[in-house]
Amino acid sequence: MKVYIPRKIGFCFGVRHAIEMVKDELKKGNREIYCLGDLIHNPQVMKELSEKGVKVILSLSQVKRGTVFTRAHGIDREFLEEGRRRGLKIVETTCPYVMRVQRITRELATRSYHIVIVGSAEHPEVKAVISNTPTKKLSVIKEEKEIERIPRVEKIGVVAQTTESLDNFKNIVKNLIKDRLEIRVFNTLCKVVIDRQEETKQLAEKVEAMVVVGGSQSSNTQKLAEICRSSRAKTYLVEKLEDINFNEIKKLKSAGITGGTSTSEAIIKDIKKRLLNHEIRF
Repeated sequence: MKVYIPRKIGFCFGVRHAIEMVKDELKKGNREIYCLGDLIHNPQVMKELSEKGVKVILSLSQVKRGTVFTRAHGIDREFLEEGRRRGLKIVETTCPYVMRVQRITRELATRSYHIVIVGSAEHPEVKAVISNTPTKKLSVIKEEKEIERIPRVEKIGVVAQTTESLDNFKNIVKNLIKDRLEIRVFNTLCKVVIDRQEETKQLAEKVEAMVVVGGSQSSNTQKLAEICRSSRAKTYLVEKLEDINFNEIKKLKSAGITGGTSTSEAIIKDIKKRLLNHEIRF
């Protein structure tokens, strides 16, 4: 069996930075450390942090004192304001790419644009963007067919959830342009995510099976799996080593391994060791 992996794997900068911030706080001996929701979409990392004393909370009402880290996907502005009013130490770990989306939508709001976010309305990143944008003139759409829900207004500003697929974003923008008087489009897709999607697509087209490693709640991991399935490669979406049926995969002649931006390089290497006869980086 031949096993292929993309050139770039492991945590992206934003995820790595968020984890390092929490670990630095742990090194100070602080015993009152909290995360408002999962810091990142990686159950193994969250388990490790939990074992070191980090507590995941859903509401600031669960905290009387200490340090609260926000999630890397962004945070509702009201939570920040409440935490600071109560004298808590609030540490924002929002990814720089997500913060850029928030800056753009705020600017569009001040100029009276109707804002269109291409992404999932239920994703924490999109919810955070909405909460940080001072306007009600905003629509979230995921598919081309949802364009008809957007009000008939003259000025539209378009952004994307950072982990949205490039192909879907381009298709929606193409159809939005058709009959709008003014439309401003901002490519707010994360470059790391787009590069990984492209490498995964190339890899999936040359192997019989793909192992996609990442948290089940991770948007960018789910999109990598969709890309692999569309290439007709047999696709295994797993969170950890134990989820893989190695006996089944080893019957194939070739397989690729990829992972989301919240997936560590270490777990991909562990899976590689179990499958590997020949490793080829393309």
